[in-house]
Amino acid sequence: MKLGLISDVHGDPQALKRALALFRDLGADRIVCAGDLVGYGPFPDEVVALLTEHKIDCVRGNHDRWALARPPGAPDEFGGGVPSRATLEFLSRLPPDLLLADGQRVALVVHGSHRSDMEFVTPERFPAHVLRQTLTSLTADLLVVGHTHVPMWYRCDAGLVVNPGSLIALPVVKSSRTFALVDLDHFTVTFHHVQNGLRLDVPPWPELTDTPDAAL
Repeated sequence: MKLGLISDVHGDPQALKRALALFRDLGADRIVCAGDLVGYGPFPDEVVALLTEHKIDCVRGNHDRWALARPPGAPDEFGGGVPSRATLEFLSRLPPDLLLADGQRVALVVHGSHRSDMEFVTPERFPAHVLRQTLTSLTADLLVVGHTHVPMWYRCDAGLVVNPGSLIALPVVKSSRTFALVDLDHFTVTFHHVQNGLRLDVPPWPELTDTPDAAL
């Protein structure tokens, strides 16, 4: 099974359309989104309509949560379009995490980290041995995260951690403009640019990032 991963769409339906078309060409069997459907970009309703049309499972990101916390019709302080009531209803139904199972593989999808949608999974906070301990404690083979707008992956004997990067391709926020494809049969991951689908070389996090005083 090939699992397509997107995150941080941020109100950009054109980038989402391109990613969906490229996933089809790459043979993705299923696509999931690690949150932040809204914020920054001008078209949150169009993004939600596309995700609904293509039956893409999503988790709730911090921008999605903030949109729900604002009064209906209130402007987005990050400059994004104002979600309609229907979009807000969709966001309200999103879970903070999503558990997927395919054969013997179990995947957990979150936005920031397994602890918080505001926590960044970075080498400093989550060095290799912490990621390994996290996978073991979660009993997950695959952990999917977003939030940083930076693609990453780490694989060890306990499993695989992947951040597909941010999908938004608008100049309103710094973005990697990438998505990822995980082959669950071979347990490999590739990263692709949303503009043309070209494969990107994203080195894995090395074991040398381990530090003995890092805490979970």
